[in-house]
Amino acid sequence: MKRRDFLAAGASAVALALPLNSIFAQGGEKKKLLYYERSTGFIHPSTVIDPATGLSVTGRVLKKLGAALGYEVVCTKNGRIFDGDLDQFDAFLLYCCGTLTGERGEKDSFPMSKEGEKRFFSAIRDGKGVLGFHSATDTCKSGGPSAFENCPEDKRNDYTKMIGGEFIVHGSQQETTIRVVKSGELPSFKPFGDALRVREEWYCLKNFNPDMHVIMVQETEGMREACNDRPPFPCTWARMEGKGRVAYTSLAHNNSTWETDWLQAIVFDLMRFVTKDLEIDLTPNINEVTPGAYTLKR
Repeated sequence: MKRRDFLAAGASAVALALPLNSIFAQGGEKKKLLYYERSTGFIHPSTVIDPATGLSVTGRVLKKLGAALGYEVVCTKNGRIFDGDLDQFDAFLLYCCGTLTGERGEKDSFPMSKEGEKRFFSAIRDGKGVLGFHSATDTCKSGGPSAFENCPEDKRNDYTKMIGGEFIVHGSQQETTIRVVKSGELPSFKPFGDALRVREEWYCLKNFNPDMHVIMVQETEGMREACNDRPPFPCTWARMEGKGRVAYTSLAHNNSTWETDWLQAIVFDLMRFVTKDLEIDLTPNINEVTPGAYTLKR
């Protein structure tokens, strides 16, 4: 990392601390978030439990950010929790892959029951927030006529419509630019400017909800592989599912990415958004800011 990047990271660390005093000063009831990271597909390294701590890299970072906000973050791979008391949680955090109810999955993990899945969707529509990371769009997929064709909106399943988009494929890890649509919309990210060059595993996405509010755009110019030969498209967004606030970012594949201040700044503010501690103008803007988002190339 270059020296200016270290300076930006330091500025971000300060920015992360700024909202905290006002949040604690409100004296409100402590919020509780459920982080669910079970996979029936590819197991991402950032969700692998460290035996020494009992937490994945993602779980550790989310607990740290939660503590800074005065939130309690409960981490689990046990989908049976969705059969219990969901009223105790203000929002759900998802780093899942494959299906929610599939029996085959990680060792010592359990799927959601069919009833638990229904209760999960009902809780969101009744006002619970949900924040998805990376492979949360590689979960309960709706598909389409073929891999590189969008599925008609009326044929998409509840999960795809809720999370707002769907994974197709990814190429090799490489560097590209993420661009902020509206400066300052994520206050903690503001020290990094309105564009940032990032090396990551980049998802090619489809089946975007037309009502989404795009927060960040993935630029595609100069990227390798045919799947990226397309116009820029959303990589971070927000929308409403009934009364519930939904946010998603396609970032966060690598352990090293989770350790960066810039990603933690994004997650910090999206956690605040889904728990109703940060307001974002949710006016749909996908057609204006990424007019070629629905264009797919093999």
